[in-house]
Amino acid sequence: MFHYSKSRLIGISDGIFAVVLTIMVLDIKTPISTAQGPMLDLIKHLVIYFVSFGIVSQYWVYHQELFSRIEHTTSLITITNIYYLCFISLTPFATSWLNDDFGHQLPTMAYSVIIILVNLTQAIMFHEVIEIGEADGIKMSAHDREEYRSAQIMLGFSLLYLLISYFAPQYFLIVVIIGIALRTTVTTSARIINFIRTRRITK
Repeated sequence: MFHYSKSRLIGISDGIFAVVLTIMVLDIKTPISTAQGPMLDLIKHLVIYFVSFGIVSQYWVYHQELFSRIEHTTSLITITNIYYLCFISLTPFATSWLNDDFGHQLPTMAYSVIIILVNLTQAIMFHEVIEIGEADGIKMSAHDREEYRSAQIMLGFSLLYLLISYFAPQYFLIVVIIGIALRTTVTTSARIINFIRTRRITK
């Protein structure tokens, strides 16, 4: 009679993602004047916002793909998802702190730790979803394996972010932007290669 609802898990997840993506923009304040200093601060805040928005949006994309094929959830994956959402909801806090003390060690390290925790729980969920799929007779496709590999790459990059935030926090944003670009490039390239291989096999 009692079972874990996939639809409710996705519903609360989408709701939290929507709130997180919305409230981050509230931290951007209008400049007190059009002088160079306030305008540079505005540009800095916008860049940090776009980076955080891109990171959270990327997590949402992975999340909705993660639950697209399985028909049911388990207590383990439900609990892991709750912690995943908990760490996601800390992103606005980390973004705000980074806005206030950009270039300092502590806020960039806090931002990195949050990303690590999100990536770690995401990688765990990938593993749990694979186990559920295999139990239901769903075989992993080349695309599925690439998505799982991407989740592992994201975790590796987040550990690099922590090192950069400790030794060179002033370059933190640059490294994060490069990391997002590299992950996107690698994933897109892998998908194109898999698509070409599939077309050749079908022919």
